[in-house]
Amino acid sequence: MDIDVARDVVRAAFRSCSELQALLGPLKQRCLPDEYKDYARAIAGAVDGIGAALTNKVLAEHPQLITEIDQRIATHDRYA
Repeated sequence: MDIDVARDVVRAAFRSCSELQALLGPLKQRCLPDEYKDYARAIAGAVDGIGAALTNKVLAEHPQLITEIDQRIATHDRYA
């Protein structure tokens, strides 16, 4: 895959993880503790799966993106 597509994959992975993590607050407020715990674990598993299946694979193929991502996050608090 070329580097531009790799960037798109990483951005999509980051957005997906961010949206899933954003659910934690409302879930904690509106669910019973055991129910919240189950959802929180499922979200953690999904985020881990996205990292393993997409982000890690892309970064292994394009390690130069690691520095780019770190710099943009440091500057803009996100990779956009």
